[in-house]
Amino acid sequence: MTKILCADTTSENCSISIFDKLSLLGNVNSRIERSHSKLLLKLIDDLLNKCNLELSNIDAFSISKGPGSYTGLRIGISSFKGLCYSLDKPLISVNTLELLSNFATTKISDTNYYMCPMIDARRMEVFTKLFDQDLNQIIDDQAMILDKKSFNEYKSKKIYFFGSGSNKFNEIIDKENFIFINGIYPNTKFMGDLSFNKFERNDFEDLSSFEPFYIKEYYFIKN
Repeated sequence: MTKILCADTTSENCSISIFDKLSLLGNVNSRIERSHSKLLLKLIDDLLNKCNLELSNIDAFSISKGPGSYTGLRIGISSFKGLCYSLDKPLISVNTLELLSNFATTKISDTNYYMCPMIDARRMEVFTKLFDQDLNQIIDDQAMILDKKSFNEYKSKKIYFFGSGSNKFNEIIDKENFIFINGIYPNTKFMGDLSFNKFERNDFEDLSSFEPFYIKEYYFIKN
């Protein structure tokens, strides 16, 4: 059996899960802001004990690579690279916006729609991308400054918006087809299939060169 330990430290929520292939063995989330450096390894140890496992039983480590909090990303990725080096295990990375969208699919009972995860940056900026209902990419990862014309070219399409940056878009937009979902955050409970699919393909990161995924360019999407 294939056991994968997953973590996300990209937001105020620190999330850890362990999967056996696609089966969730355990999940823990801590929403204490600015404490990832103290909590991450303790949460891992506590969850391993809860699942009656040791680090040596883990076949691969999967980390949410960003975008997200600069400090949180550095802590999570450096910790997981260290574990992979010391245990000689492969490292998998998952895009945080894709993780959010995978969570959102469990809240949507619909067909023929798009999904737009948004991670709060600052002021009216968000990190975002656009997927169809099968998680096929429509718009690539980008940092966007929101205004009333954002996503106008998709106004005839039903789009579900969610994530920490979606509330400020909801405050300035009024389109019937734009629907907002609350309660979606980076939770590794929804990271298992994304991680296992990469494991099956041997889609691993190079430990010597892998870095957090920061979005540095800013785009304006307007009509």
